Amino acid sequence: MSKNKLMAVKQNRRPLLLSRRFAPLYVLFEAGTFNDNALKNALIALITYVAVINPAFEFLPGLPEAMKVPVASLIFTGPFLVFCAIAGQIADKVDRGVIFRWIKRAELAIMIFAGIGFMTQSIWILAISLGLMGTQSAFFAPTKNAVMPQWLDSDELIRGNGLLSGTQFAVLLVGTIVGLQLATEQPIILASILFFLAIVGWIAAEMCPPAAAPNPSLKVDYNPLTAIWSVLKKIFEHPDVLRPWLGIAWFYGLSTIFITAFPNFIANVMGYEKGVLQIVLIVSTISIFIGSMVTMFVGNWKIWGPEAIRLVAVGIIGVTISSLILYFAPSPKYLGPENFGPVAEFGKDPHTPLFLAGVAGASLFNGMFVVPLQAMAQRRAHPRIRAQLMSAGSVLYNFAVNILTFGLIALALMNMSPKAPFMMIVIGSACVAAYAIWRCFRMESRKAYIGDRFAD
Repeated sequence: MSKNKLMAVKQNRRPLLLSRRFAPLYVLFEAGTFNDNALKNALIALITYVAVINPAFEFLPGLPEAMKVPVASLIFTGPFLVFCAIAGQIADKVDRGVIFRWIKRAELAIMIFAGIGFMTQSIWILAISLGLMGTQSAFFAPTKNAVMPQWLDSDELIRGNGLLSGTQFAVLLVGTIVGLQLATEQPIILASILFFLAIVGWIAAEMCPPAAAPNPSLKVDYNPLTAIWSVLKKIFEHPDVLRPWLGIAWFYGLSTIFITAFPNFIANVMGYEKGVLQIVLIVSTISIFIGSMVTMFVGNWKIWGPEAIRLVAVGIIGVTISSLILYFAPSPKYLGPENFGPVAEFGKDPHTPLFLAGVAGASLFNGMFVVPLQAMAQRRAHPRIRAQLMSAGSVLYNFAVNILTFGLIALALMNMSPKAPFMMIVIGSACVAAYAIWRCFRMESRKAYIGDRFAD
């Protein structure tokens, strides 16, 4: 019988998407993913494209254009970093199903506030709403990562993470396109969609099964600084959990470089309209989706070794090679009379196919890289402190996201090459790839705190 018997939810075992132990989590996660990214990209569209013709949407006037999107991204990631460690403690102390319900109730209120921002065309209300969504996400992330090994079996973790991550990027794509498009053309419709999906997420949260708290007597430290120090200390005491989280941190870091650098690169360096940005994001997101889905189906094959370590190495090597293509290959560039080149001109540029191939390759292999690492971290974490270890991992990847975001700001201030962000990805990925290859020659099974299958 499983070591976490008392924490498991006993129901009849069914396919994941038909089971109460996974389906509500899946729905509320994807609805929240859409809202996060639609709101964030709505803000990016307003400050990147609309502010050029409408000064009412000017965001932090006086800053270089290359800095504005990174600063806007910090509005989301900053609160996440501050509150994530506190959230991890709460998720070890309180029933995680209850936490999901409160998170989604908060999202309803945030979407109402964002709707006011869209109706009044207030860039600052939208920025505050984005910060509040970052805070809400801080409470969701460690709770989600901690509850999955509680509701799923060991052989289901790669499949569950693949489903969540793969669909996440497809939903992220739709949310990104909807946010970019409707923010400038139909903001009220966008606000209505965000509110509707917040309701969907809340209903799904109400359907989640109980997830007993492993440490109800835990005393929560509400000081963000000491809470962060405490959870980081815990994860460094558990190197088997720390190592996959460092890899996940790099995944989020390089994804941030792509997402943050592309709007300015496409608008101000390549000279194309937001439709081209949408195409690039579509290619990237579909490719991550494919990579995650491939991993979901093949991740448990024995050829990849314990916990699919070889698959992780294949993924990060592919990211490195694809990023080299983006750096060295000539990028498409519009030289016509309009402010921003149309999509048709982008399609005609002879450099477009190789540019999109680099984007697709980096994204596909990135999806293959991260899914086994997520399952690895969840499987290895001790149930009693699992949420705190998961929150420590979230702190690590937010450090990576924020450090690399500041790095992009520094590159802009130093007037570095517009392709310098791609070289950041190459250097970082090459270091991770070297370590992953070394681990392939030192493969061994690690203790897993997931036991026998439990009924759904």
